[in-house]
Amino acid sequence: MRTYLSARDCRALLSLTNLIYTLPDRETVLEAVTGALERLVPYSSAVYLAMDSCGFRRKGHLLQGVGERELAAFTEYYAAIHPFTRSGWIHHANAAARVTDFVPAYRLPDTEYGRDFMAMGPFSWETGVILQAQGDMVGALCLHRRKPERDFSDRELLVVNSLAPHLARVLNHFDLLDDIRNGRIASDAGILALGPEGEATLNPVAAKMLKEAPGLLSGGIPGGPSPVVLESAGVRYRLRSTLGGPGKGRILLFEPLPQSETVSQKMVSWNLTDRQREIVLHLMRGASNREIAETLALSEETVKDHLKAVYDKAGVKNRTGLLARIYSEKTE
Repeated sequence: MRTYLSARDCRALLSLTNLIYTLPDRETVLEAVTGALERLVPYSSAVYLAMDSCGFRRKGHLLQGVGERELAAFTEYYAAIHPFTRSGWIHHANAAARVTDFVPAYRLPDTEYGRDFMAMGPFSWETGVILQAQGDMVGALCLHRRKPERDFSDRELLVVNSLAPHLARVLNHFDLLDDIRNGRIASDAGILALGPEGEATLNPVAAKMLKEAPGLLSGGIPGGPSPVVLESAGVRYRLRSTLGGPGKGRILLFEPLPQSETVSQKMVSWNLTDRQREIVLHLMRGASNREIAETLALSEETVKDHLKAVYDKAGVKNRTGLLARIYSEKTE
């Protein structure tokens, strides 16, 4: 049976969507969204985890009813064995799901995630959405409920789904502005700044690109979850843009794309041993340390030691960062 939103839900979502496009910063946006969702999709605790291509960011998280201890445990270990990760749902951009869509409720207490992490919350029901805009992993928004309450309904998932692409776009806008202000943009990137009256300022790279390919922007400016790739003089560029709007300017970035690497090539470039590669492959399938140890006839401590060495070689801090780097198209 198909689920529909009520007129009341639609009005509330339209009001919230219009609001978040006008707010001045990430923190205010997240507070407005979680406040509205508490009425539309009641929850006992909520978490927003800011992410990028290398995994979780150090800052930009929002915790409601969840402590720093639980946050650290999740980002360091449990994110990699979350049902979203193990099922591959983590790659479904802006589409909400319940944990029970992948693991039946009666089996959750028997899983490592349910037995150890959900009990730590404590919570018994969880829904979440992986936010993505312009090909960037923006973050993960998760809502929880305790045991006496019911699981999240199809209508509640539809509420989150309706909001997700707008929230992803707005948060990605602030992330991109932060990267520009803090000099985290490649020196060979093209930058085109459009003023509120349509005036344009270009750096030399952008000027050269548009001169070589004047129709480069004929396909429009990106706004969806997928990356936009353009080509000029044989070089492929990824186009990203901040938000525009009435009376507002926007910035367009043209970032040269390196050739992609296969997972095997990445593991070779990291100089992993045969055993380390074997463990990484099991990790990619969603296996826990315990399961990897049992499969390879190793102790859990040995598996942890191998993974620590892999993290050091790959330049990441944890499983989530390693998986993000593996699935990224960027070369080392």
